[in-house]
Amino acid sequence: MKRVPTHLVKTHRSYTIEELADVLRVTKATVRRWCKDGLPCFTDAKPFLIQSGDLKAWYATNLAAKKVQLGAFEVYCLSCKKGREPDPDLIEIRPKDAKRDVIFAICPACGATMQRIIRRADSRRWAARYGCAANTRGAA
Repeated sequence: MKRVPTHLVKTHRSYTIEELADVLRVTKATVRRWCKDGLPCFTDAKPFLIQSGDLKAWYATNLAAKKVQLGAFEVYCLSCKKGREPDPDLIEIRPKDAKRDVIFAICPACGATMQRIIRRADSRRWAARYGCAANTRGAA
């Protein structure tokens, strides 16, 4: 699910499906699908109305339900949709910016490329665990 700018929704207001789609920069079909997926909306009369408080609460719970908590040395695989520990021989740590590094690895289950952004301070722990060099000279 793409992140939606729910901060653009006014707090004490009801929106029609069309208005909400315009404010959140999504299609009307997306808002209708959200209503089918459990977003509370008033369907007694047309136009259907959606309260902003209901939208924010529903979106926050759906977004939290889709987040995957990674372990200390796990990397998220986009193909498997799971956190996996990378193969020690197929891992590389590159600098991203002044404070962060990126871990590039190969998923042991499906062979897809995995990435994880970590703090620069954690690079040495990763390098020690997997026996690879942490390139911390500067941003790539």
